[in-house]
Amino acid sequence: MRLKCKGGKALTSGTYDSEMARFLAALGWLVLLAPGIASAAEPLLPPRSDGLYSNVLHQQRAIEVYLPAESAADPAARYETLYVLDGDWNAKIVVDVVSFMRQVGFLPPLIVVGVPNHFDADGTNSRDHDLTPTASPDQARSGGAAEFLAFLKTELIPYVEAHYPANGVRSIHGHSFGGLFLFYVLMNDPTLFGGYLVLDPAMGWDKHLFDAIVDAKLPAVPGKGRAFYVAARTGHAYTGMGMAGLEPIFERRAPADLHWKVVAYPDETHDSLKLKATYDALKFAFDGYTQGNPDFVPTGGTIVKGKPLNLHRNNVDERLDVRYTTDGSEPGPSSPKFGEFARIDDAKSTRIKVLSNRGVFDRELPHHLVDGRPMSPSNRSTAKGDELWHFALYPIEAWPDLRRAKPLRTDAARSVRDLPTPEPDAFSASATRDFVVDADGYYVFYVESSDRARLTVAGKVIADVDGTKDRRMQAIVEWLQRGTYTLKFEARHPEKTTRIDFVVFVDTDDAEWWKHAVLKIAGEPR
Repeated sequence: MRLKCKGGKALTSGTYDSEMARFLAALGWLVLLAPGIASAAEPLLPPRSDGLYSNVLHQQRAIEVYLPAESAADPAARYETLYVLDGDWNAKIVVDVVSFMRQVGFLPPLIVVGVPNHFDADGTNSRDHDLTPTASPDQARSGGAAEFLAFLKTELIPYVEAHYPANGVRSIHGHSFGGLFLFYVLMNDPTLFGGYLVLDPAMGWDKHLFDAIVDAKLPAVPGKGRAFYVAARTGHAYTGMGMAGLEPIFERRAPADLHWKVVAYPDETHDSLKLKATYDALKFAFDGYTQGNPDFVPTGGTIVKGKPLNLHRNNVDERLDVRYTTDGSEPGPSSPKFGEFARIDDAKSTRIKVLSNRGVFDRELPHHLVDGRPMSPSNRSTAKGDELWHFALYPIEAWPDLRRAKPLRTDAARSVRDLPTPEPDAFSASATRDFVVDADGYYVFYVESSDRARLTVAGKVIADVDGTKDRRMQAIVEWLQRGTYTLKFEARHPEKTTRIDFVVFVDTDDAEWWKHAVLKIAGEPR
């Protein structure tokens, strides 16, 4: 996109692709470079071996704690915690999946707490006792779920939240008997966790005991803030593990505000399921999280009431549930979905919100549009007058008030391509020309610079870009009346590689204004 003047030296960027995909990619370029996107560095620190004596279980219980790498740099920060049952078997796979999802931006920094099973002096594993809700004759030592839940609630969680940078928001991962235990927790103490990651749960336990329990208790479960993901297997395992009876109960009895999902995976074993299902369950529990917010184009400007405009969503992330309203009410699950675009004519009453399964990542999104009046032209004439750009080059240090500086050189041309090559690579510049508007309507002014640039239309500064800091572009919409507008485009060009661009689009009946460029500083059209 770099532009060359006569002589071949780069001055500005002017080659502009009119396709929406590339246009939006240009608007959202900074997302690719945003701070916080994980690098090759490990997102989690090496595990800390820790433990506590449980007065409930009368045992010394070990834990392994994986802290996010960010915690080393910011001791005051606090993070959500993910508890992993059967930690001696499952913590490693969960940590690997969490690390990968952190690296691709699907998870926030979080603490992972592996909860290993306890082995008695004779080598007996405690999980058959701890994770089962009733004493079944088919399983010796079973029936200790109540005590294990008390241990989690009154001892382990308080210990973790007192000794580690936890923020009190929790999720839990359980496989097989661990998944059975998570059903038990949801029915008996549902608010203890927000996210339930349930993998191939042993719901055939005690002759499908939980069918009746879930049917009776599920409607009263406080669903708000809960995400309950169940990974099952297709075929005989779906029936044998008990989900054939439970999923229909969820369909009939689950409260409307409980986010739940049952997925049956084909061609998996009881253990192989854990890889795919951990990834999918984490996506479900952390639904709504992104490392950057969606934004919208035009990025700002004025909406005239009664004159609707299509507001387009940039950086569309299909994982996000984005809703909007146009009457000033708060968007909710029943509000229209914001897909590629939404048609609005009242900026103040338009609200846009990301909804998440647990509510943890719910947030309103600004659109930066305001309500206002049409812009008046510099003069009412629509006669085709001077169609040249009048350029002036200044010393680099003349920025930002070029009016006070004496230009090094002035020139006039139809396009920046037609200008003589400037001698220095570092300079400031202004370019003015008349812009004739034949019909009232919305016009979008696109300004891009890797350094500094601003645009004045009929004496009003409508775009001021600082590419050295935040975002390097603006696409500002204004309703223009018929007439002639004086445009002044000013920019700073500190080095040879500085990128600058300016394009004007008109909104037409097809509402795809990005396809309809009417003026470019690099020439064509007009």
